Amino acid sequence: MDLPSKSLEIRRATTDDLAEVLRLERSVPEAPHWDASVYRDILLQEPAGSTLQRALFVAVDHGQLAGFAVATVVADQAELESIAVDPQRRRLGVGRALSESVMAWAREAGARQILLEVRSANAVARALYGRLGFQETGLRRGYYSDPSDDAVLMSVSLSAAADL
Repeated sequence: MDLPSKSLEIRRATTDDLAEVLRLERSVPEAPHWDASVYRDILLQEPAGSTLQRALFVAVDHGQLAGFAVATVVADQAELESIAVDPQRRRLGVGRALSESVMAWAREAGARQILLEVRSANAVARALYGRLGFQETGLRRGYYSDPSDDAVLMSVSLSAAADL
């Protein structure tokens, strides 16, 4: 994976990152705004090998949080549950680097497919996922609120994505 900047680091989050993840999440209106306990539970979960695996990745650029992503693997399926990029660092490859890291982790965890949902109005994210090999597979009307929007369902085979 080519990082957009030599200073950008993608890594698994630690409890030391939690305050900054929450700060960034609150600053991104389209983020899910989960309770801090959800992130804490992800960070403190049992190690790999359990049926359900969750991961929180952070993108750090020059010591500052540039974005984060949350993903889950259950058996052979993964879900990219949430991804948020600092508004000042969008369109610089941070989202792509986070997505590629999630895909690599999911593949290593035994997933053969990744699913996600994205706001229909989020054309930039939909285009990014398309470049990563995701295909639109469905629509959930009225899924999002504040503001109201449909969810576009997307998925990618990890074996096909490895060829991109």
